[in-house]
Amino acid sequence: MRLSGHITYASMLGLFLCMVPLVAAVRYALCPSERLLALMRPLTVGAVFAAVCTFVLALANGSVDISMMSSFDPPSIRSVAAVFTERLAPVMASFASLAVAWFFVAIGMQRS
Repeated sequence: MRLSGHITYASMLGLFLCMVPLVAAVRYALCPSERLLALMRPLTVGAVFAAVCTFVLALANGSVDISMMSSFDPPSIRSVAAVFTERLAPVMASFASLAVAWFFVAIGMQRS
């Protein structure tokens, strides 16, 4: 099932899970504490696993698209490549949110 374009609900869930460490990191940057810093580590690991699962899902869905191609002419290949690229966007956004989250952690560590 798809939300918009070619992004599945599972991809959006993975993206949402990767935003949780970002929210925690902003909170840590505003009010640093050892408790929040300790929480960032398992949140980050969980978010990395969610991003990897989203990546594998994009590969699986891309493989299904390739298997359903009736011909391997250039327009069909371009279409599948475009859809595959759209499915990888949440993966990139997930890792980008983790990068930003750890910059906020660095800011919070500087403040503490």
